[in-house]
Amino acid sequence: MDVLEMTRRRHGEMVVVSIAGEVDADNAAKVRRCLDEAAATHGSRLVVDLSDLRFIDTTGLGVLVRLRAELSEREGTMALVAPDGQVLRRLRRTNLAPLFPIYDTLSQALA
Repeated sequence: MDVLEMTRRRHGEMVVVSIAGEVDADNAAKVRRCLDEAAATHGSRLVVDLSDLRFIDTTGLGVLVRLRAELSEREGTMALVAPDGQVLRRLRRTNLAPLFPIYDTLSQALA
């Protein structure tokens, strides 16, 4: 697997962006572009699936927080899929978890 893989797909009125691998300062701009394009092209209801993300640093967390704020200003929504693991622990340790609805599975987030 490459260090970073991203996919986008529509699910009804929502768009799901799946991010796998690692997000860090070296590729956070690429992640930001992908998420921005998804929100601009497909609407303001986003689900970011981090199930296959092995690592995210503070730069990557900042991308998520910034996008959430931008979507909120447009009355959009953003949910995360982050099952128990490194990503969820990092969200909790940085006190960012309360900013997002966080689900264990993609099917729960889409329900």
